[in-house]
Amino acid sequence: MKRVLLAVIVLLSYELSIAQTPEDALRYSWLQGSGTARSQALGNANGAIGGEVSTIFSNPANIGFYKTGDFVITGGLNISNNSSSYYGTKTNSNNTQGFLGTTGIVLGRANYSGGSIKGSAFGIAVSKTADFNNNIVYSNKGGSLVRTSMANRFIEDANGNTYNNLDPYGSGLAFDSYWIDTLAGGRNYASTASNLASASGLEVRQELITSGGISEVAFAGALNLNEKVFIGGTIGLPILEYKATRRYTEQDPSTSATNHFDVAFFDDYLVTRGMGINVKLGVVVKATDNFRLGFAGHTPTFYSLSDNYSAEAGFNDDVNDITVRTPDELVYDYALHTPYKLIGSFSYFFGNVHNVESQKGFLSGDIEYVNYAASNFRNASDNSSDNRAYFNQLNRAIDNAYKGAVNARLGVELKFNTVMARVGGAYYGNPYQDLSGETGQVLQASTGLGYRNKGFFIDLGYVHSFTKDVVFPYRLTSAPFNPANISGSNSRVLLTLGFKI
Repeated sequence: MKRVLLAVIVLLSYELSIAQTPEDALRYSWLQGSGTARSQALGNANGAIGGEVSTIFSNPANIGFYKTGDFVITGGLNISNNSSSYYGTKTNSNNTQGFLGTTGIVLGRANYSGGSIKGSAFGIAVSKTADFNNNIVYSNKGGSLVRTSMANRFIEDANGNTYNNLDPYGSGLAFDSYWIDTLAGGRNYASTASNLASASGLEVRQELITSGGISEVAFAGALNLNEKVFIGGTIGLPILEYKATRRYTEQDPSTSATNHFDVAFFDDYLVTRGMGINVKLGVVVKATDNFRLGFAGHTPTFYSLSDNYSAEAGFNDDVNDITVRTPDELVYDYALHTPYKLIGSFSYFFGNVHNVESQKGFLSGDIEYVNYAASNFRNASDNSSDNRAYFNQLNRAIDNAYKGAVNARLGVELKFNTVMARVGGAYYGNPYQDLSGETGQVLQASTGLGYRNKGFFIDLGYVHSFTKDVVFPYRLTSAPFNPANISGSNSRVLLTLGFKI
């Protein structure tokens, strides 16, 4: 089982998901903020703004400002466009998907009986904290040729093993399709594809189609202490589904029969499902009537996940034209702990905050630290020494691949009686250690409008994201390998309807 899991994790190393990350551990933790149309128009800089249902997922102390209640429902549309660059060739792809955004209810109650507790609030909400719907295509057609083959990856895995002891989800498929073969029946392997790649180069193409997301159900409570200090907590139950189809092809651009290689492909299919739990704790302090400070800490999310995995490979030359598939679907259960998160926030309110007609808006900001190297895989059932050793090795690889990063968000809301105008921005820093050319970041610019009158409010938000990331078709220990560089442009439109209750 250890060997099968290792093969799957290695194959996953060339994967990229929507939050836009190349490894499993990062995919479920490098998340950009979610929220209502109002919150996202502010760049999700909501850690100290007061009563807003989105803060259940960032700093739940803010719902302690509620004296009555809100019910909100949010819908949205994601439009993603990706431009890849691989060996000098640029390729474009796109995807459009609707979604249900932050929706929930907050019930606040003022306490008039005396004492330090001046109010309390309780909230239930659901939010799509990650959206994995995406489509990425890259190819070197028309550019420089690739001087390695995926066969090199299979050879690294196969060498030292007899042909009947190969990984049935990786090198075994390559062997059965004649993509790799033994040398004189021994335990060393070779490939006409890798020989041709080394001699003159190959033409490569890969398509990555992903779908699913993380929807978190949250239960929050908060207290108002003397109208000065607000404390709150959230229990979050994220529900995760991730589906990926990866189609990789390499071929001889010359189509010469003397090369004894025409084309080979490796397609695999992954479905990951599971559920987790986390806790978010926060405090907001009114330093003055107009100035607030907030701090929040998020525990890791403790996921219990299950993978269903299958694959097929094919090889074609002047003699063979063979396609083989995995004998069975691999099902594997495991645990993942995502990183903790620390958030510091401020907000400054313009005008007289005690008079609704005199309120002019606010400026808000968040600074967030996430240690992406703190992600940790654990075995769910088999605690054998082999599995413990494997997961220790995998977690050390995570420590070496990733690092802590600082994210920053800033937003402004200007209030014109019943109409509000908003603008914001966010920066999500590079989580990579840069071992093999990895670099990534997300920049967001946002804007929106809101209307509030007589217990009804409607908000419209627009977020535009610029993403840089990398995709590796495979990773090698015996030769240099290069990633495809991905530049993403994502447009998100949100509409939130709300009612005072």
